[in-house]
Amino acid sequence: MSALVAYGRFELGRLLRSWRFLAVTVGFPVVFYLLFLGDRSPTKIVDGAVPWKAYLMVSMCSFGALVAALNAGGTRLASERATGWARQIRVTPLPAWSYVGTKVTVSMVVVLPVLLLVEVVGTTFGGVQMDAGQWVGLTALMWVAALPFAVLGVFVGFLVHAETAYPVVTVLMFVLGYFGGLFTPVSQMPQALRVAARLLPSFHHATLGIEFIGGRSLSVDHWLVLLGYAVVLGLVIIWRHRLEEGRGLA
Repeated sequence: MSALVAYGRFELGRLLRSWRFLAVTVGFPVVFYLLFLGDRSPTKIVDGAVPWKAYLMVSMCSFGALVAALNAGGTRLASERATGWARQIRVTPLPAWSYVGTKVTVSMVVVLPVLLLVEVVGTTFGGVQMDAGQWVGLTALMWVAALPFAVLGVFVGFLVHAETAYPVVTVLMFVLGYFGGLFTPVSQMPQALRVAARLLPSFHHATLGIEFIGGRSLSVDHWLVLLGYAVVLGLVIIWRHRLEEGRGLA
């Protein structure tokens, strides 16, 4: 267990020492929040219940979680597989599942400070006000519900080559962000895009947060979709990892 904890700390430290990772992960959601905040009056009500400034904060929390998870798992894992680092881990005494498990765990760890930072920007620059219990509840909800993003990042890392990982991750960030309604409320999209949004985990992740701050009950459908993504992608990762282990590739 001590070796596993040490490995987790090592992975997290490597990630946090990467200036490119920190710049992209922290910069994108914060910059987009500040840019889009002026698109509407901060007090304008969106979807009948939530002020635009709060709606956008939750959306950028979701986008920030997506960016952090995809970059933590996707680009770095693909690079490690290309350089042979994954093979080195396989010959250590660490359990066979530790490589994948640690990647998902580290991704979840780095998601949390991104959520907190976006919330700080939301309350300081956007003027979002909630009581302490609401802030804690929203943060916990958005963090737990981000698990499919962490699994998706590892999934991408196992499927793409190192040279294509960054473009693929970038495309995924903006496709899931835009079509998931993180930049424009889904209710204001054309009908075809509204249907498409409901197929994406980003929509369900953000909608849970919006329902929470709007005082509505959290729909079970959103949880089921997110759980489905996490389980299906997780099973594919396990299959892929075992396949590569059998071939001596990972």
